[in-house]
This record gives sequence, structure tokens and C-alpha cells, in this order.
Amino acid sequence: MKRLDQFLTQNNIRLSPTAISCFYECPRKFFYIYIRKIEEKPKPSRVRGKITHKVLENFFDYVNLADITDKDWQVLWGKFKKILFSLLDTEWKMIGKEYPDCFKNEKQKQEFLDDTKKFFDFYAAKLAFSLSNKMRELNKNSEWYEDELKQFFYPKDRELKLSLENNIAGIIDKTVTLFDKGIAIVDYKTSKCPLPHFIPEPHLKQGKAYAYLWKESFGELPKYISFYYLRTGESVYYPIDENDIKEIERDIKNIRKRRPVIEEFPKNETKLCDYCDFKRFCFKKEN
Repeated sequence: MKRLDQFLTQNNIRLSPTAISCFYECPRKFFYIYIRKIEEKPKPSRVRGKITHKVLENFFDYVNLADITDKDWQVLWGKFKKILFSLLDTEWKMIGKEYPDCFKNEKQKQEFLDDTKKFFDFYAAKLAFSLSNKMRELNKNSEWYEDELKQFFYPKDRELKLSLENNIAGIIDKTVTLFDKGIAIVDYKTSKCPLPHFIPEPHLKQGKAYAYLWKESFGELPKYISFYYLRTGESVYYPIDENDIKEIERDIKNIRKRRPVIEEFPKNETKLCDYCDFKRFCFKKEN
């Protein structure tokens, strides 16, 4: 029989890019979620995030480039917006069924829906404008025209699930093939970004962990991580190198070496504590 101290030194917690980012932000929050398995409360922002990812995953199934002949970006904008809004409405109706209905009231629910439609309206406009420009740029008489247009428009992968033998797994929102070979990983974000052209450190940590997953799965580095902030329509790119992979390897070792007891996961006190589901555990009043 194994001694208790031997058991406590074992740590094969199932990790993901989100979990690694969570540990970076606050080890104590990581402890509650990934070791104690205490679920976070459903929140409207998380519901909207899940729905947004689902809509963007399905969108490209409903666009056939062979049917697109008009190069007017405003015409394309209208077509793309119609598809996105239709998919959004379908998913939104699943709140209370597929997704938890955690909205305070119908007014708040409608406000979130209206706000999400603004995201997708802007996304449709940007996508239409870039596709229109690409159609003008390419030689339509070239035998490579259709292939190049497809490579430009369609993701290489969508919601790609990767799992490693060391009990680390994750789902990559999107990858795109680069024309100079190699791939870029795209991560959609519905959360606010404090500054233009800026990647918050927790997002960057998560992106590096996706790059680690890709490198371990396919033996090659992605060239970039791109964070697409839907609120502003801004894509912020980060070039990946081997140092980023080594950083994540150190993070994994740091997590793995800890015994699964609360003392091994100190709390990181910040302003965000006021919004954390686990504040009641971290700041219990002493009797």
C-alpha cells in the first residue's frame, strides 16, 4: 500500500492552455477549479463566449466561394452578416437548454444579444473587405486562382482538438495556412482588451501553450499566434520561437511538482479577486 506522503507527491492533473493560464494568474484559483473540481458559476459573458465560438466554427460551412462572383465588399458584407446572424439566432435559442440561462432578466439577455450582433457585424465587414481585395489581387484566369482564394479564406482547422500523452489537451479555435509555408494559430477573444495592439499576459500564456500543443503534436513550431479581439475587430500577432515552448515546459514542471494540497497553491491577491467565484474561500473571516 502506498504511503500517504507518496500519494500526495503525485500530480497528474489534466492540464490545458486555459488551465496553465489560470495557474499563471492565480495558483489558488487553479487549485479550486482543477484540483478541488469546484465549478465556476455560469456567467452571461461565458455563455456569450461559447456561443460566439460555435457560430464562428460553423460559419465557413455556409460560405461557398464558387457562388461568390460579386467583388463589392459591401455586398459580401451583407451576405456574411446574414449567415452569422442566422447562426447566432439559432444558438441563442438554445440558452436554457444547451447553455445555462444565467442572465438576470430578459432585458440583460437582449442587451448581450444586441452587443454580440455588433461583434459579428464588424467581423463580417472586415472579412468581406479582405476577401474583396484578395479577389481583385488574384488573376482569375490563373489555374491556381480557386486554390489560392480558398487557402486565403478558409481556415486550415477549426476547433481542432489536440491531446498529449502527458495529460495535456486543448482545443484550438482556428489555424490558417501561411503562403510562405507554416501555420498561424488564431484564438478568438470576446473579453475586453485594455489597450490597442496589446496582448494581456494571461492571453499570451494561453497562446504559447497552444503553440506547445501544436509543436508536441506535429513536430513543428507555428509561426504566429494571432489573438482576434471581436469587440474591436483587431488581430494582434505574436511570433513564436523555441523559448516560448521552453517557457511552457517550465510552467508544466512547476505545476506538476506541487502536491495537490492547498498550501502548494498560494493566492495571488489583485483587484480581480472581487470578481472571482472563490473569493469566499480565500477570504473567510476568522472566528
